[in-house]
Amino acid sequence: MSVPLLLALLAISVVVAGWIGYPMVAAWLARNASQECVPGPAADLSVSVVVATRESPEIVARRVENLRRSSWPCERLEIVVAVDRSGSYAVEAYRVQLGDHTGVVAGDHPGGKAATLNAGVRIAAHSVVVFADSQQEFSPDAITRLAEYLGDPRFGAVTGALSLGTESGEGSVIDLFWKYELSLRRHEAAIHSIVAVTGAIYAIRRALWTPLPAHLICDDLFVPLHVVMQGSRVGFCESARATDPRKFSRSQEFRRKVRTLTGMIQMCVWVPTVLLPWKNPIWVQFVCHKLLRLATPYLLIVAVLGTLPAMFTLPTRAFFIAGGLVLLGALAVWVIRPAVARRLVGQLAWAAWLLTAPLVACGNAVRGRWDVWGKA
Repeated sequence: MSVPLLLALLAISVVVAGWIGYPMVAAWLARNASQECVPGPAADLSVSVVVATRESPEIVARRVENLRRSSWPCERLEIVVAVDRSGSYAVEAYRVQLGDHTGVVAGDHPGGKAATLNAGVRIAAHSVVVFADSQQEFSPDAITRLAEYLGDPRFGAVTGALSLGTESGEGSVIDLFWKYELSLRRHEAAIHSIVAVTGAIYAIRRALWTPLPAHLICDDLFVPLHVVMQGSRVGFCESARATDPRKFSRSQEFRRKVRTLTGMIQMCVWVPTVLLPWKNPIWVQFVCHKLLRLATPYLLIVAVLGTLPAMFTLPTRAFFIAGGLVLLGALAVWVIRPAVARRLVGQLAWAAWLLTAPLVACGNAVRGRWDVWGKA
């Protein structure tokens, strides 16, 4: 076997092992795991909800009202709104809009989400801190479910589930990927811990909070990995739900993908201990669930380039027959079910576009471009 073909087979094997083999093994281990969360009494816990924002005071007021409709006892609930210094609205405008029953604080210098979260957590008074974004809504029992999860002393943090709206809709690439992601999170949490929380809905024990570095991209990756490396577990409470009513376009989804992948590289550069298996208790999950996604397009390029020489060694007749059969099949589908064919082609093109997101993220990292909250 030639060296290029051997490299191609190795690259394909790694992709299949990571995207198919790892989830299958995780599912099997989860079925046999004895580490499921045992929710404990939350009567002795009080909760501070931190909303880091740069949205308008009117939007934040609606969000605060949603949080106050929670089933969690109001006498043990504190809401803190941390205002991003790089935003467009003055802190005083939020104080006027929200009144005296909501704490409002200016985010730290130099601005950005990480610095804003640091300011919010610093004034949070209670032992459990729940993080919420401005645009989503919590189910009435979301805070209660998260607090009950932390009633199990083995857990230092827990995330809920977020329902997203996309232009593509049910059955799209993004929809299928999100279902795949939820399944994987469920299994990883049953085994030990999830790798990343959902930034719009998660909770942490206040004592385990580590201040975020300025200009950090992904607090939803930094926080759980630090909790795990302090000896606690990070759970997934699927019954604690947040809903985002907005519809995101493909370009917005692509920018979000680039941002999270760039943040993952930033995490490896800034906190290299996550790459050490003797320091990171969920090293296997981090490599298979996160790093492999970054490597996937490069592995596919190796696979394609490695198989090209073998393709040209096939008999010319066999090559043209195989190609003709593929074209005839595609033409038949297009004639018989044109709507299905158009949707399939669109989804394949969308999937191919998403595969370029790791390439853009690596380009950001090479240039040291960590400010990726604007255009990709």
